[in-house]
Formats: sequence, structure tokens, C-alpha cells
Amino acid sequence: MRAICILLCFFMFLLVSSAHPGKKKQYKPCKELVLYFHDIIYNGKNAANATSAIVAAPEGANLTILASQFHFGNIVVFDDPITLDNNLHSPPVGRAQGMYIYDTKNTFTAWLGFSFVLNSTDHHGSINFIGADPIMVKTRDISVVGGTGDFFMHRGIATIATGAFEGEVYFRLRVDIKFYECW
Repeated sequence: MRAICILLCFFMFLLVSSAHPGKKKQYKPCKELVLYFHDIIYNGKNAANATSAIVAAPEGANLTILASQFHFGNIVVFDDPITLDNNLHSPPVGRAQGMYIYDTKNTFTAWLGFSFVLNSTDHHGSINFIGADPIMVKTRDISVVGGTGDFFMHRGIATIATGAFEGEVYFRLRVDIKFYECW
């Protein structure tokens, strides 16, 4: 009889302490930041202003013009200014440095790997990003996988949105960063 009581108490404890199905825990970011980065791709005529360049292309392709058919096979490296607003001419608070690879033959998508290197009065350090970018989607999420300085060991999600797109020479991304792990 005593064993049955103990077992019954154990099951009641499990029932009371278990998570309720359908109730999802909402996590709140420990830190948030919104920044903009501006990419000016080298086109053979704008060397003084370019902040990115095609470094690899499909066989027979030109390194100053993105490949046809969704730019598949192009690899671009960049060193872009980061601003606090959407104005390219605003004072930069850091640099976005990394690469993107156009990786799909039937739509515009890219794989991103880059860092925000910040050196302003408000923030010092780097934030590292990685992930797929389905460019034609209005907003998309990429992973924040770490950082240094003020962002040491931070992880979270960055929601990116294309704010401006001027042909195949310039684009601006709004990057809304939400950190869920802050040290």
C-alpha cells in the first residue's frame, strides 16, 4: 500500500511539474542592436568607391559583372561600411567584412559568412554571422554565432532586410540583431 502511495505521489508530481502542451516559452533578447551595411560591388569602373569585389566566377565569366542565371557560382568578398541609419554617407560605426556565395541555379540566394567589426564610442568588438540568404524573401534570419569585445560569446538571430537595391552595383541591408545569449 505504501508503495502505491509513493508511486501515486510521484505521478502527481510529474503531472503538476510537466510543461503544458501548446504553451511555448517566449525567450526575450538580452541585447538588441539595429545596424545597416552598404555594399558597392566593383564593376570595372568604380574602384575608388567599391567596397566589394567578385573573386571567383564560373568558368569563362567576367570578374567585373555578376554571372547570368542568378549569379550562380560567383563569390564576392566585402569590406562594407556599417552605419546607424540607412544613409550611406552617415559616419560609419564599423565595417562588415566577409563573403557571400551565390549558391542556387534557379533563384537568387546566397550563403553568407561575415563579421561586423565595430569600433565606436558605444561598441567595441566583433559580431559573427553565418547562414543562407534567400534574397527574394522580404525578411530573413541568419545565425549570430559569436563575437568578441562587448559581444564576447554572444549568440542569437539577425533578421536582415534589403532596404535599397540599385541594379547590380549597390545594395543596403538593415540588420536587426537580437542576442539571446550574452556573457
